Amino acid sequence: MTATLSPAAALAHLTELSPDVREGIVLDAGGTRLAGSAALAGPAAELLDQAGAPEIEVVTERGAVFVAADGEHAIAVVAARAALPSLMFCDLRAVLGRLGGAR
Repeated sequence: MTATLSPAAALAHLTELSPDVREGIVLDAGGTRLAGSAALAGPAAELLDQAGAPEIEVVTERGAVFVAADGEHAIAVVAARAALPSLMFCDLRAVLGRLGGAR
């Protein structure tokens, strides 16, 4: 059985899995920040709301944003442009599945 991660531990684990992750945020189902960059809270919640999809990828010249969500949590990360989407989503889904309910 895999250990449950707190929101802060989930972000730390993501940065261990992928050196391309620059910063991230964990939100609850209502869009409240549980861990990570406060500056990302509004944009991440808005992106989730507007896209209406459980996985989102946005790429610009400066970098990429990846979001994965389930019914309880969402994780959004800002990554280097060179990040491989398939690997990033694999890591996001794995960490998302290990998130616990504690703040």
